[in-house]
Amino acid sequence: MEAKVHELPLFPLNAVLFPGQTLPLHIFEPRYRIMIRRCIENDEPFGVVLARDEEPDEPHDIGTSARVTDAKRLSDGRMNILTLGEERFRLHNFRVSEHGYLIGDVTPFPFVEDVVPADPLVNTVSQRLARYLKLLGEANGLSFRFDQFPTQPVDVAVFTAIALRLPLEQKQFLLSQARVTDLLAIESEVLREELKIMSIVASAIRPPEDNHIFSRN
Repeated sequence: MEAKVHELPLFPLNAVLFPGQTLPLHIFEPRYRIMIRRCIENDEPFGVVLARDEEPDEPHDIGTSARVTDAKRLSDGRMNILTLGEERFRLHNFRVSEHGYLIGDVTPFPFVEDVVPADPLVNTVSQRLARYLKLLGEANGLSFRFDQFPTQPVDVAVFTAIALRLPLEQKQFLLSQARVTDLLAIESEVLREELKIMSIVASAIRPPEDNHIFSRN
């Protein structure tokens, strides 16, 4: 069955949002104040799309719908909001609304879940991600703890995509993958390269061992 096209107000940003990810935003432009106010009043989502560097008003065609979960209105009309990513969508075309923000014609773009939890690829990505987060935490003087690491392949894939510190274009590439298998395979290679670099850096900054070359006074 062909997915039904529906309208969605769009917010082109210098950010890539994944389902299940939180995104705080400061709303100051009048057009987006109107858009967000309407979304809050009608309990409707809006679409977060990565803006292109060369054409800010020409967003990428894969984005994620976001719902406002908390909002604080400031005295001058600006807003601080917290949003939660819901589902991916494909943008077919868009137009400028009477209030100046974009409205897109979109269809849902759910992941094709073509891998089982027992697949070795899922375990490889999970292990590499755990190592990646450990090294990342050590480099920043932090400790990452997870009460329950994702086990379902799609959750592992999305969690990894959120956790990876990558340029926005690479994040967008991850978001645009249709199949969970493809996303996990890409993440596995990215993590392998990142871990290699992080290990080299960690070795370079690690203090040398005291081999007692000099006598103690």
